[in-house]
Amino acid sequence: MNVRAARALTARLILAIMVSLVTALVFAQSALGQAATTPQKPVLSSNPFSGDPDAILEGNKLYFKWCAACHGENADGVSRFGAYAGNLTKFWRGYAEFIAIATRGRTDKMMPPWGGILDGIQLSKIGAYLETKAVEGANWK
Repeated sequence: MNVRAARALTARLILAIMVSLVTALVFAQSALGQAATTPQKPVLSSNPFSGDPDAILEGNKLYFKWCAACHGENADGVSRFGAYAGNLTKFWRGYAEFIAIATRGRTDKMMPPWGGILDGIQLSKIGAYLETKAVEGANWK
């Protein structure tokens, strides 16, 4: 198996694990919600680290280490190289697609795959940080 195939397989495995974890969390929350006697607040994000201050702080550090060079200090797609990267403050694809894109990259857009470098937890923490930078109408659910 060549390196490219191995990376692709790794990325698919990570994505499958993340989807499974998100699905399990949704089902667990649903079961807990049915057992509760008081209504629960709706889930604003499918990211398990959404709103977690420690995860957001760690996501901030990871973002500035791995992402800010291209996506900019404000995550608006404007860096010292110009305005060519995606504006993550207006991200509309949702959390699951963020994980998929970050894992496998978008080599046609010059974005490297981070799946072999950052694990799913690290990517989720970056997502939790980016939720705090989102503008009205962005979709991190």
